[in-house]
Amino acid sequence: MVFVSKAAPLNLSTTPVHERILQACRTHSAANKDAVVFIDAETTTKKKFYRDVEPTVNSLATALVKLGFKPGDVASQAFPNCPEFLISMLAVMKCGGAMSNASAIFTDYELQLQFCDSNTSIVFTDEDRLARVRRATAKCPGVRKIICLRTFPLRSEFPENVLDFVELTQTPDQPINVVVSPDSIALLPYSSGTTGRPKGCQLTHRNISAMLDIAVNHLQTEIGPAMFGKEKATWQKEHVLLLLPWYHAYGLNTMLESILLGMTGLVFKKFDTIVMLNRIKFYKVKLAWLVPPMLIFLAKDVMVPIFNIAPFLKVILSAGATAGKQLCEEVKKRFPNAWLCQAYGMTEMVQFTTFPKLENGDCFETVGSLGPTYELKILDKDNKEITKIDTVGQLCFRGPTVMKGYLKKEEVGIIDSDGFLKTGDLGSIDAKGRIHVTGRIKELIKVNGMQVPPVEIEDVLLLHPKVKDCAVIGIPDDQKGESPKAYVVKKDHTLTEAELTDFVRQKLSSYKWIDSYEFIDVIPKLPSGKIQRKKLKEMAMAVGSTENLESEMSQKSAEVATGKSAEVSIRSAEMSNK
Repeated sequence: MVFVSKAAPLNLSTTPVHERILQACRTHSAANKDAVVFIDAETTTKKKFYRDVEPTVNSLATALVKLGFKPGDVASQAFPNCPEFLISMLAVMKCGGAMSNASAIFTDYELQLQFCDSNTSIVFTDEDRLARVRRATAKCPGVRKIICLRTFPLRSEFPENVLDFVELTQTPDQPINVVVSPDSIALLPYSSGTTGRPKGCQLTHRNISAMLDIAVNHLQTEIGPAMFGKEKATWQKEHVLLLLPWYHAYGLNTMLESILLGMTGLVFKKFDTIVMLNRIKFYKVKLAWLVPPMLIFLAKDVMVPIFNIAPFLKVILSAGATAGKQLCEEVKKRFPNAWLCQAYGMTEMVQFTTFPKLENGDCFETVGSLGPTYELKILDKDNKEITKIDTVGQLCFRGPTVMKGYLKKEEVGIIDSDGFLKTGDLGSIDAKGRIHVTGRIKELIKVNGMQVPPVEIEDVLLLHPKVKDCAVIGIPDDQKGESPKAYVVKKDHTLTEAELTDFVRQKLSSYKWIDSYEFIDVIPKLPSGKIQRKKLKEMAMAVGSTENLESEMSQKSAEVATGKSAEVSIRSAEMSNK
């Protein structure tokens, strides 16, 4: 059975993404020549005006054409959140190319994998990451040039194949005679899908433009009333937090949506809690796009009530991973007047497919309802369609934002013959059309809302000469949601946990670091050679239960020794007598 969105249908644009964003910049600067698109959240003195976006994009695009960049080519960028990120992306799209965004904290090993797999020819970065990028591109013969933004106080000469970003943005612009098709690839983000190593998701201009239409419609019809009440929406006067990383689908699209509505984005290069609280209060921020670890901060940190930001935040929207009911309730206690809601999506579907409705109130246990134009079917363990509500199975979505496919045709079956994308997530739909996400059947580990494929960590561990075999699983973590645990079979008995820790940290970003190791004699596998991760998780849970029991026993022994146990018993008796 196919569940169809109850939302009113939308007329979706097919205008290429860069044209839509540049048109929005023209519109907002015409209404107010001093309209600001970005403010550096850390300093608040560095600003980017809407009027300056298009001229800079045109100059950089002209320079790219002169460098031989042509339609169908791929560029990559390893920037933190900054105006240059947007400028580079739009210039590449204007030339008919695709941008593959990489994390600013990626190691050279991770960058190399993405640059090579995506067939990148030009890389954008800054001086802080230049050495890392050069080590990565040294092993990627397809990369012709690196375009670098100067960030160091002392100017030095760049190596031969490294060009100055600012100098290129001063190139006299010339007409670029490229017709960009709605079905050409605009973005090539990397995602682990339902299993395996990161893969390039081919997102077309049609995909992304549709997502922008659907998301902006939700902002205007649902988020707006929660922010402005009965007053007229004044988006152009609003400041919004842009602290989610833009290389990630969630962060990138919220940034683009804020531009379409004419808001001023407070740009965070890193998540700084004190700066965030300060900026919310100073700019009277009404809307915050967050992920569950940030909700934990709002719920528990002692600084939050001191800054007294509760009167300002009207909407807190969380996505990236599902936040639990208890966490939501704790946040709500501190922000009783804010609409606390959740949404669901995947990189393979650009951003969101489910959206919260204001009439349904706070979303503690749901991720909202199907967005306009989306359809859902739910499959049981035998891949048969579930026809009843409130019945859990694999969530599969169909809609205009579903990717064209993976770049190298990996996981061909992730999109079925009817166009439904299999998410690997378990959930159900209720009588009101609300979606509940209950778990995952895919192997991915979700650390602070970020995807961590076990096989990527395993590949690195197996590079160590003292490792014979290994397997990685995710285990529950109160702070991160999940954390990676590695089971390792030694090839050399002298191997230590400290050696592996140092080795992994040299090759993988911090959110992929292993939190715990266990050395075992053999990795449990099926006859086919597939790792039995379920058995490993059962082993981990058994160890956890034993450790908890031992911890409780030792704590009780300590309490008896200090007389605390008697005190607890007396207090319990007093409570029962009252």
